[in-house]
Amino acid sequence: MTDLIFRPLGADELDLFLGHGSTPASGVGARTLPFEQLGYHRLDWLWIALRGDTVVARAAFWGPERSPHPYCVDWFDPGTGPDRIEVGAALLRAAYDVLAPAGYSTPVGDRPEYLLFLPGDWRDRPDALADATDRITAAERAGLRQKVERLNLRWEPGYGLPPRSTRLTFTPAADDAVVVDLLGRIAVGSLDDSDRRTLPVKGPEATAKETLEDVASMPGGRDRWRLAYDASGALAGIVMPTRNDGSATIGYIGVDPAHRGNGYSDDLLAEALHIFSAEGEPQVTDNTDVGNAPMAAAFDRAGYRITGRTLVLG
Repeated sequence: MTDLIFRPLGADELDLFLGHGSTPASGVGARTLPFEQLGYHRLDWLWIALRGDTVVARAAFWGPERSPHPYCVDWFDPGTGPDRIEVGAALLRAAYDVLAPAGYSTPVGDRPEYLLFLPGDWRDRPDALADATDRITAAERAGLRQKVERLNLRWEPGYGLPPRSTRLTFTPAADDAVVVDLLGRIAVGSLDDSDRRTLPVKGPEATAKETLEDVASMPGGRDRWRLAYDASGALAGIVMPTRNDGSATIGYIGVDPAHRGNGYSDDLLAEALHIFSAEGEPQVTDNTDVGNAPMAAAFDRAGYRITGRTLVLG
């Protein structure tokens, strides 16, 4: 380890990072876009481990272009050497010490999370399991811990558009006070990992405001957001269709606790997909926690297909 140097890229050194090679053949860490299109706009957020002139490990941190600090690390390759676990862990520790010093927290968590993208069947394939285990072990030795595993999902028009709801009426979600009040109620008893971790610390109102601010900051804006009312006029839920940097997505979806058990998630999802379909979106990408079985089932009924999984460590 004494012969290693851990540092960010300097000017005109991107080829040094990319020259280390591609992601494993197992599909662990694979992305749907080339590296150059993934929005890594800061060279000082791209870190390498050098042994002499050779890159032996690398890590890429990502954040919105307007952000002065990264939100996550979502490209991590500890290499293939016999000391890859120790090298990978040391690289992450060095990068985190600089990019996320003590006391720093991102807008969406205590510190940048590590998002490990995985094939859907990664536990059942020895090659994928081995590649994933290397990355998980190195991250854990760097001080990160496993938080949640998510299903990555995609819907395309060719999969079929579910029928629009005949039970709910939708109106624009323009009143922040109404939205915050509803989001606060939804957070109580939510199966969403983010809500469950934030609620005990910040309470319903602060959790709701954080959700509102997070989704409102996405590139898609808020013109597509909809409140849903049942036949009696009671507010039953909300869906917040938007866009991320790559595609259309549902920023948030939730049913008021008083109306759970009626299958309204199906109606909310269908409304979002009709909005996107009318705009000609070629695909909608979403995710849900593995532990949120009701929401996963709703995505399945709406015609979404599983494209992989994401393990979140932080």
